[in-house]
Amino acid sequence: MHHRTRDLRPATRALHHAFRLAATVALAVTFLPHPQAHAQFGGRNADFGMSYIQERTKFVGSSSSDYFYLRGAKIDYTVDLWKGLGASVTGAGVAATNVRGSIDIEQIQFLVGPRYTYNLGHITDTAWNRHGGAFVEAKVGYTIAPSGLYPSNGVEQTHASSLTYEGGAGINLTIYHRFDLRLIEGGLIRTQLPNGGTNIQNTLRFASGVNFHLGQ
Repeated sequence: MHHRTRDLRPATRALHHAFRLAATVALAVTFLPHPQAHAQFGGRNADFGMSYIQERTKFVGSSSSDYFYLRGAKIDYTVDLWKGLGASVTGAGVAATNVRGSIDIEQIQFLVGPRYTYNLGHITDTAWNRHGGAFVEAKVGYTIAPSGLYPSNGVEQTHASSLTYEGGAGINLTIYHRFDLRLIEGGLIRTQLPNGGTNIQNTLRFASGVNFHLGQ
């Protein structure tokens, strides 16, 4: 059977535009004077991150050829609620083209959950003295897969969706008083998309990018 390769550019173009808009807004807020920035967020500290991501996952099977990679971008927003413990939301989009020569895969994820951040270095209550932070998080959400190959009950579907669970951690290094470099972030993502077997995928995600500290 001939598989027609789809052009993923229209589907990913909106994500790229949203990414650029978010970056512009974050940069503007980053360089606000301290009183104005703090007032913008009702006195609470917040972090806004943008990252390039790469994921390693696999088809059903045990051979090395069953593994493949998805690449994309994500944004996350975290509000500090109490002494480093906060609420965090993530939006991500990943894609792979011509997997096994003919399959195009595209997935969009929305996740929410708690994140705990531990400040590193000489820390005071203001952003000027932050040296960075390490965080751990656990999130739950939903994955929408508008493109791919998802066999279910003997029928090959080209789209699917499922609940999604994520656990991860990362390190931010402060470059400017409100601007961090996200050195590395890693996590395990569990989805339940149809695959003709267990219908469970355990995906390793690695990311790197930038983080903007908002508030104090």
